Amino acid sequence: MIPASPDSADPGSLAGAGSDSLADPVRPGSTGSAHEGADPASAPSSRGRWWRRGWGKGLKWTLQLGLTVLVTWIIVSQVGVTLEEALALEAALPAVQPVAVIVSALLLLLFFGVAARLWGRMVAELGGPDPGWIGSNRIVLTANLGRYLPGKVWQVAGLAVLSRRDGVPVSLGVTAGVLGQAFHLAGAAIVGVVALGTLEGVAWGAWAGVAALACFVAATSIPPLLRWGFRLVFRLARLDPTTAPSPDPLFGPRWVVLHTLVWCGYGLAFAFLVRGLGLEGGILPLAASFSAAYLLGYLAIFAPAGIGVREGILIALLRPSLGAAAVGVAVLARVWMTVVELVPAGLFALWAIFRGRAATTNSGGTTDG
Repeated sequence: MIPASPDSADPGSLAGAGSDSLADPVRPGSTGSAHEGADPASAPSSRGRWWRRGWGKGLKWTLQLGLTVLVTWIIVSQVGVTLEEALALEAALPAVQPVAVIVSALLLLLFFGVAARLWGRMVAELGGPDPGWIGSNRIVLTANLGRYLPGKVWQVAGLAVLSRRDGVPVSLGVTAGVLGQAFHLAGAAIVGVVALGTLEGVAWGAWAGVAALACFVAATSIPPLLRWGFRLVFRLARLDPTTAPSPDPLFGPRWVVLHTLVWCGYGLAFAFLVRGLGLEGGILPLAASFSAAYLLGYLAIFAPAGIGVREGILIALLRPSLGAAAVGVAVLARVWMTVVELVPAGLFALWAIFRGRAATTNSGGTTDG
């Protein structure tokens, strides 16, 4: 279970913790504080442990970065991309059509919102309070910023904290997030499976991931097995297992279809982007390539947000039809997707900061009065 952040902890517990930390116990017969009688060797020991932890984290991130660069280089070198092509982004901008680019960004933003709303609906279906359209987008889009950190846990951790702040139980928020992400990846696999078949020598791990998603969808389509899984999750979360939801037989297929439709929307937005850059390409091949690249980038757990790996796969898939422009399209697609994701997330974060300050000010005014 993911621990809540201090901001979302119970005020009473914080007060208790604060008073305990401020109290400076004095040993009987001692004239100074407990700190004065402490073993001087303990401080260097603590610093040593801190340095070891910092060194370990730095080494881990360095290895992740190195592995990301290595895998990306292998993919790109297999495709045959030259350094000149990699640096010539103008090849992807033969005749920019601003209207089509704007439409692509709006479509992407719309389906980002739809995907976030599906998380809110999943929470409601699991028996929690429905956070609504705005609440779902605020929580999910802000939590998604954790995808840009190494590992895949930060997104879930952010979802847990933000869910609790909005009155959604942590267990339900995280369960809905994990289930929703699995269904989301299943939708990406369905839309991108045609493109995956065109990759020569694709890693067995990618097909293993697709097979795992297929097994997951099959398991969620068996009501007794799914009910058992929910009861197990509730027990682990120290909740009453008798209150666990009892999904209907269409639970799995329904959510797979919904997330597949979201990926169709993402693919349409990407097709508009490519057309807006002045390039040609069919909607279905472009949508399949975009979905497959995202899926394989996500399965590369060592790469934050699939950076590098996703672009390498997208280049490999687009190069037969777009030629040298595929490199620029892959880079611009990353910028396009990141900007559309970060702008609303940043606005939600600023709104939360100002709301918190306003609440603090009002609370202080009430206390003074």
